[in-house]
Amino acid sequence: MYEALPTLLNGTWRGAGRGTFPTIDDFEFEEVTTFRVRDLEPATIAYEQRTMVVGANAIREPSHWESGFFLLFEDGRIEVLNAQNSGRVEVLSGSCEIIDATTARLELASVVHAHDPRMIATRRILEVRGDELHYEVHMQTTNVDVLQKHLWASLRRDSPA
Repeated sequence: MYEALPTLLNGTWRGAGRGTFPTIDDFEFEEVTTFRVRDLEPATIAYEQRTMVVGANAIREPSHWESGFFLLFEDGRIEVLNAQNSGRVEVLSGSCEIIDATTARLELASVVHAHDPRMIATRRILEVRGDELHYEVHMQTTNVDVLQKHLWASLRRDSPA
């Protein structure tokens, strides 16, 4: 069902984004994310995301790092399994709409998260338009009782994987 998705995501993406949440100061970050298609069953896309917070005087400090897998099932489900440098692990489940040969939209919601007792729920929206990838991450924690936009970024593909 999602045969085009591996090709749409495959490669190295670079860009920048912003973060906000009611319990933290706003911040800006730079990001490199790589997707690599793996010939496995179910269809698998491995990924790694690394961000650097951009601070005063444009000093960049390593920040968030996660890696994992997008699993594409024949019944149309997508699951994302990830491990994060904070110790949090997460499973998200959702769907993908292939709009045309160069455009797709994924909507994913957390079904499992562990090793972070503050986390209640997350939601991720990814849109691929040719060589542009845009995403949002929404988060609900024990201190913020509704899903709030936490991160958003725009990346460009600079090379195939």
